[in-house]
Parts: sequence; C-alpha cells; structure tokens
Amino acid sequence: MTTVRIAGFNDLNTSDADGIAFSIFFQGCHRRCPGCHNPELQSFDGGEEMETNEIIQRIKANHRFYDAVVFVGGEPMDQPNELKVLLVAVKSIGLSTWLYTGQNIFSISEDIIDLCDVIIAGEYRLDLHTGGFPASSNQIIVDRRKEKVA
Repeated sequence: MTTVRIAGFNDLNTSDADGIAFSIFFQGCHRRCPGCHNPELQSFDGGEEMETNEIIQRIKANHRFYDAVVFVGGEPMDQPNELKVLLVAVKSIGLSTWLYTGQNIFSISEDIIDLCDVIIAGEYRLDLHTGGFPASSNQIIVDRRKEKVA
C-alpha cells in the first residue's frame, strides 16, 4: 500500500481548475516561500498519513460531479512517487489533472508531466505577486490539453 501525507481536501473547488474540482492538499514543502498562501502546509510533521487507495475511492464515489482533480500543497512534488500513483488513478477515472508546483517546469520528470493536463509551475515570489492567476508573474501555465489532437 502507498501512503501519502495529506493536509486535507476541498471537495467542491471552483477556483483552481476549470469547472468543479476535487483538490488534494499535500502536506509539507521544503521551499518556505515568503508570502506563501498555505504556510500551515509547509511542515512535514503536519497533516495525516493516508493510503492513496482511500483517496482514490473518495474521488470515485463522487467522480460524476467533478471535471478535474487538483494537486496542490504544500508541495506535491516533495512526494513524487505518491503523486504519480494518484495521477495514474485519476487519469484512469477520466478526470482532468491540474498540478500546482513551485518547481521549475524543466525539473519535473517526464512521467509526471505526461500525466498532467495543466501544470502551474514556478516558485511563488512575493515581489512578483499578481493578485490574480498565476499568483506571481514568474510562474508559467502549461496547458497540455491544447497539445492533444482529436
């Protein structure tokens, strides 16, 4: 069984993806960005350990209401193996996947990139705060849905 350290969920998120999303808040972030939106999620000692299967079952139970699953934190890329397990499961359900990460897009492994529909990448910088989306002007949005040909 694979376990992941989770801070919590938002069962009806309408602000971090297109449509209605189920959001998974990963616990722990090594970045400690000044002005962080979720500073309480930085500690690796917070949150709770959960089996990925339990999270997947929770998504499956209400998947007909969701357009996407959002992976946010903390820092999802600080738990890459667990993130990948969840991404694979969400893709098998047929939902869109959105990853928010402080990592540079070029440092994300291809296997994770291939499982994401939208990636918002780059460290949050308070001096570049936009007041909108993305949160700071150095962050990039990679919308891989535009790459797919029907």
